[in-house]
This record gives sequence, structure tokens and C-alpha cells, in this order.
Amino acid sequence: MKLLRYIVRYDRGLAPNPYFGVCSLALCTPNHMNAKVGRGDWIVGHAPRKGGNRLVYAMRITNVLDMSDYFDQFPSKRPDPAGTFEQRRGDNIYYSRDGQWRRAPSLEHNTVENFRQDCGRTVYLAEGAENYWYFGAEGALRAQKEFPSRFPRLVHAGRGISYVTDPRVIAGFAAWLESLGRSGLIGEPGDRALLPDSDYLIAIDPDEQWVRVEDAPGASPLSYSSSSIGEKRSVKRCGTC
Repeated sequence: MKLLRYIVRYDRGLAPNPYFGVCSLALCTPNHMNAKVGRGDWIVGHAPRKGGNRLVYAMRITNVLDMSDYFDQFPSKRPDPAGTFEQRRGDNIYYSRDGQWRRAPSLEHNTVENFRQDCGRTVYLAEGAENYWYFGAEGALRAQKEFPSRFPRLVHAGRGISYVTDPRVIAGFAAWLESLGRSGLIGEPGDRALLPDSDYLIAIDPDEQWVRVEDAPGASPLSYSSSSIGEKRSVKRCGTC
């Protein structure tokens, strides 16, 4: 058993995505760095030093999937640009069909650079509220602020990821979480701002393909045909994880 630790620099409810009874990590630093964790291992994300290193979330991994399997098996996690806040933040964006990666319409990570960086990565899941603790913004529980002083060995310094393998430290951390009396979705993200409307990138190979805003809401991400696809255009900078 091991624990992966890293700094959550952007807490927007996207990465991690703590909604619909599953905490998923599909689109951020651990995924991009091909983290080596599996079932029974832990992922812990905390705020940077300027945020007091408070605990943002912890998840005990119950499943590891590739992106295409995640897309098929967890439809509730797919984004809906016209839906609720939780639906708009859906992280189940990428899927493979006929050997090509495609993208469900979403304002999140809506750039060619994000597409190339994100697609094909591993998705880590904690299924069931008993397997994750999402605190989000400061103030959800006082325990958030106690985290760095109680568990200094779990505080990550710098960029990227690092691992803790001491079973006593991990077991002590797990016991502390379970003693809090609450689990699952405890707080809300620090940043709930919605991104401005834009056209949606849905493919990049062999060419960039975009869907108009008015075509996307309410439609299945698998239903787009060439008649609803726009021409190649300049990339717009959008939100990050």
C-alpha cells in the first residue's frame, strides 16, 4: 500500500471531481505524470503553502480505468454544458471510437493542448462516500487546517507528485479520516466560477473539429455528425484543473 501526495493548485470541482457518489481523478497532475497507484492505495491533495497546506481531499482508490472504459461505465460523470454546476464540471470527457480519440462537449480543458495532454490517461476512482473525503474550500471542517501539523510527512513540497510508503503513517491517516464522522462530499470547491460560452472542441485528428454552442446542449456526445462540425479555428484558452 502507498500514498500519492501532490498540491491542488486549482480547486474547481473538476480534478478531483467529487460528485455523484464517486470521486474521480482524470484530468490533472497525477494523471499527466502516469502515477503508479492502484486499488487500495491513496491519493491526497492539499492546498499550496499560501493556502496553509490545508487538506483539499483524500481518496482511497477502488478502481482504475482507461479513459474510454470510464466514459462507457460512468455516464453520470459526462459533462453537460447546459446542466447543473456538477454536470458542467463533468470530467468524463474523452473516449475512443474507431481508433480515434474524441471529446464530449465541455468548456473545461477546451483547447488542443489540453486534448493532447489529457487523452489516453489513466482514471483513478474512489467509489462510494466511505472511500473519499472532499473538503474543498477552506472552512468545511476544522480538520482541514489540522492536516499539515498532524501529518507533516504527507505534505508535498514543490511541483509534481511524490509517494509515501510507510504503512504506519498511512494507517494513521486513514484512521484519522474515519474518525471525523463525515466522508464523501463534505465541502464545495474554492472556485465555482463558470467559464464563458465558447464553441466546443470534439476532435483533433486528422483535423480540429468544433461544435457550435447552440448545437451542444442536451445532445448525446456520440451523436455529432459532420453537419454540426465547424471548421478549424484558433484555440481559445479555457479553464484548468
